[in-house]
Amino acid sequence: MSRFQGSVRLRFLRVDLTTGRVRVERPGDDFMRMHMGGRNVIAHTLLTEVPPGSDAFDPENRLVFALGPITGVSVPGGSRHSVGAKSPLTGLFGESEAGGYWGAELKRAGWDAIIVQGRAAHPVYLWVHDDEVELRDARPLWGKLTGPVEDRIRTELADPQVRVAQIGPAGENLVRFACVVHDLNEVAGRTGLGAVMGSKNLKAIAVRGTQPVSAADPRAIAGVARSVAQETLAPGGAHHRLHTWGTGAMVKSKQLEGHLVANNFRDGQLPGGDRVDALAIQELTDHEMDRCYACSVRCKKRVKIDRPDLKVDPKYGGPEYETMAAIGSNTGVIDVMAVCKGHEMLNALGMDSISCGATIAWAMEMVELGLLDGHRLNGETLRFGSADDLLRVIGKIARREGVGDLLAEGSLRAARALGPEAEARVVHVKGLEVAMHDPRAMPEMRRNYPVTPTGGDHTGAAGKRSGLRNTVGLCHFLQYDEATTLTLLNAATGWDVSPDELHATFERGVTMARLFNLREGLQPEDDRLPDRLHQPLRHGPLRDRRLSRETVSDEVRAYYRDHGWDPTTGRPYADTVEYLGLASVTETAQATEFVQERREPLPAGRPPYTPQPEENGAPAE
Repeated sequence: MSRFQGSVRLRFLRVDLTTGRVRVERPGDDFMRMHMGGRNVIAHTLLTEVPPGSDAFDPENRLVFALGPITGVSVPGGSRHSVGAKSPLTGLFGESEAGGYWGAELKRAGWDAIIVQGRAAHPVYLWVHDDEVELRDARPLWGKLTGPVEDRIRTELADPQVRVAQIGPAGENLVRFACVVHDLNEVAGRTGLGAVMGSKNLKAIAVRGTQPVSAADPRAIAGVARSVAQETLAPGGAHHRLHTWGTGAMVKSKQLEGHLVANNFRDGQLPGGDRVDALAIQELTDHEMDRCYACSVRCKKRVKIDRPDLKVDPKYGGPEYETMAAIGSNTGVIDVMAVCKGHEMLNALGMDSISCGATIAWAMEMVELGLLDGHRLNGETLRFGSADDLLRVIGKIARREGVGDLLAEGSLRAARALGPEAEARVVHVKGLEVAMHDPRAMPEMRRNYPVTPTGGDHTGAAGKRSGLRNTVGLCHFLQYDEATTLTLLNAATGWDVSPDELHATFERGVTMARLFNLREGLQPEDDRLPDRLHQPLRHGPLRDRRLSRETVSDEVRAYYRDHGWDPTTGRPYADTVEYLGLASVTETAQATEFVQERREPLPAGRPPYTPQPEENGAPAE
């Protein structure tokens, strides 16, 4: 096996907040070649270290920041890292990703992962400066918004280049969909990882690295970087549209086609819904496009609004499609200025825009139906289309005030407090609110949502393309095919990874996540779409289209078979676990009862899973 020559440095930072001890762990060549980074490191850690049945807020839960071998390499898309823990929202495998600069900075500091356990006696933040690691008092930062916290940490450390990953008041208050905010505008948004961070009394992780991130083959890296830069600037190029408008330009097309998510997934069109899009932001606000580390595709907005009645600070970025739909069309709000303000509030308070918007939209429907009474609302209104109601309740959720305390539990838990009629109207998979792409019109989402380890996540992480990118540290939006991804991986590390080995890495990650979920109580019947998504849309050209439960069930069983799992139970076969080198991991994790024997042995030499081609195109955003 080849030694590492490039970006993987084989160092994990272990932080025990209960004792205040920090130590270096060296996982070794074999481990890193087998798991690579990102999702796989998270899945291995959760499976082997988190006791079965633990509560997500238990100190024994692990919070893992895991880079990939490409993270920090100077190539477009090489900015990504993954964050994971047992999710407080779903009780299952929790994983989310972020870009920006924080992950690259951690790699420049010489680390491949940070694993946090325990709970500090009082709020602290972690300061990582190359090899120097220190826990610092964060009591003066507790309760403050993310922007002032970043400013104060940089002032305290006397370095404006420090990169900060942190929680806002929502994470401190254990809002179950609180997120981890990096650079104020790059969030690990899904599955409530900010609440896990808050439960540990960890306010922030500040990082400064001064070591260059080397690549084993810098010429290959530079060649890919040049080609991306050239085609990004060319009209019609693969990234030109993303570079010019970001992801918000898709609102108009979804509205026209009839699958813009509106009014808690009841409608596919919304009068005026296309007013909340990237073009409107360009026309009505003072904004500019920004980028992540080493990327020539400037797909991130920074919105500034400076009016007597409304101010939005560009340091919090600006809304992209998911946020535009989640707190815009899905709540019936068509005021683009209010959506920009809501985005600023979400990043300052530290909440996932998808889960927050979906929970608010569900609550608005409950008010319409009389299932959320005036007592819980304290006499306040919560109406579809009201920007004032939207912005007010965002703040209440983060502070757990009034009805916000109920909604901070997420839509499924909130619904269960109201009864079966309310629960039937929650749009979720495995307890995670479904993202803003309707599977009634998008077959790729129909196949993705039910089987994604985290639940209703839109990034396609059940599939090979996104699963691998979450492992190697590569952006989902860069239009690299699998061959280019493999070139970048080998050029970064000096490995000689083959296509089959890369595929096995994906299978290993998704199988470990599956074993974790099964151990924590997942049943096959949880791999489904919610009732709402089997109902026809009320308005628009797709109003007569129905998505059958049989179609989804057949696709779920096919997914099981393709990955070497039993098509009825969804449990990995023993030969799959053995082939992927996970037998000892499964035993350590107390998960052997969730592995079963195959009825008919496979022919010798045949992989237990069915190799699948990489899906074409980037996931929806």
